Amino acid sequence: MVEVLFTRDSGKLVSFRASGHAGSVDDGYDMVCSAISASSIMIANGITEVLNLKPSITVEDGFLHMDLRGLAPEDIEKSQVLMETLLLGVKSIEQNYGEYIKVKIKEV
Repeated sequence: MVEVLFTRDSGKLVSFRASGHAGSVDDGYDMVCSAISASSIMIANGITEVLNLKPSITVEDGFLHMDLRGLAPEDIEKSQVLMETLLLGVKSIEQNYGEYIKVKIKEV
């Protein structure tokens, strides 16, 4: 199962961590895992390449973590549309494939 954990601070999404493997079908053919990975990487790329920001990012097999908390408040604000878009996207995947993905939001 994939767990996607978002952290919200003062109403702003400041980090997300996607970990695990969906296991819905054989490796290399798992559309649930692919959808989560593609969405997460697309948003991380949007923040780093389009907005030209430098958040903390860790990528490993079955793991992606991005943390905006080291950025200036105005840069965190710039990132909100993309972060909220990712949250909506993975929640949509969860609605359809809830046995393979769990989305959580933690308020700090």
